[in-house]
Amino acid sequence: MIQPCRILIVRTSSLGDIIHTLPAFQSLRAAYPQAGIDWLVERRAAFLLKAVPGVDRIVTVDTRAVRGAPWNPGNWQQLWQTIGELRIAAYDLSIDFQGLLKTGFLSWLSGARRRLGFSKALVRERPACWFYNSTLPPGQGPIHVVELNLRLARLAGAAGSIMPVRFDSAPGDVAAVERILQEQGLSSFLVINPGGGWPTKLWQPAAYAALADRIQRELQLSVAVTTGPGEETLYQRIAGLCRGDRPLHLSVPFLQLIPLYSRARMVVGGDTGPFHLACLLGRPVVGIYGPTSPVRNGPFGTCGETVTRNLPCSFCYGRVCPTKNECMDIPVDEVFAAVKRCLERCP
Repeated sequence: MIQPCRILIVRTSSLGDIIHTLPAFQSLRAAYPQAGIDWLVERRAAFLLKAVPGVDRIVTVDTRAVRGAPWNPGNWQQLWQTIGELRIAAYDLSIDFQGLLKTGFLSWLSGARRRLGFSKALVRERPACWFYNSTLPPGQGPIHVVELNLRLARLAGAAGSIMPVRFDSAPGDVAAVERILQEQGLSSFLVINPGGGWPTKLWQPAAYAALADRIQRELQLSVAVTTGPGEETLYQRIAGLCRGDRPLHLSVPFLQLIPLYSRARMVVGGDTGPFHLACLLGRPVVGIYGPTSPVRNGPFGTCGETVTRNLPCSFCYGRVCPTKNECMDIPVDEVFAAVKRCLERCP
């Protein structure tokens, strides 16, 4: 195989999915240390890649703006300008880790001579396959999405084993987290991240409150709750339902979660970007899963457990639920037991 000199990774969103692609990127970077590796990403998620060493160029696109206002010529002008930048780069290889019609099309528009992607059985939108000239065949049985991405990287010539992913945290972010921990007197603490991109992924605030009470009372660990933009009411509901001390609220920018989670004893939460970040950082984790499969989206490469409720409709990946989200009716006792087991196994 001729070694590529210019490689384009196509994984435009979301934050959790980008995190799941980083081990594959790392294996490509190790296999082709001299190659230029660029990453095509949605503008709103590009900040995460700025903390990932080894990405030579971040190329941004705003497909949401085009979809939201297709009559605005400025949005189309920006899109075609991005495509022009991709074609000027003259990529030897593009790899679409997303498998959507739009990402397959963008991979083709890049002009890359070799275009890799998932086969028809693996892509999220089947027409995406039209734009690849080499695809990864399906394996046998379900596998984690990180392993799936690694297999696609192997098709491109990478070793495909999970390698440590390093982040370059800005000194200001590290200092800000250290200041928060000192001001709050936090040394040994557990983080709860109750948010999620879909309403169906959310465990009940009352359950999180009961869990926080038990962790503080029985395990003698401080509890901090992290939330993202628009999730502040989740913390307020949890804190208001706690019978003991209210957990601390740490509403920090996403990149500050890197030094914060690195200091935490454990992170507990659902299938969402911050949880997957904790996994990538090698922290002990307990995941609370309902509509998404822990086999495909659960903890990877770390000391972790998942708690779920198996129903006939389990792992539907639905963002709305006709059964009132029964799959997330998971008892607090089960989650607390998983927390204890994980802490004992990963001191």
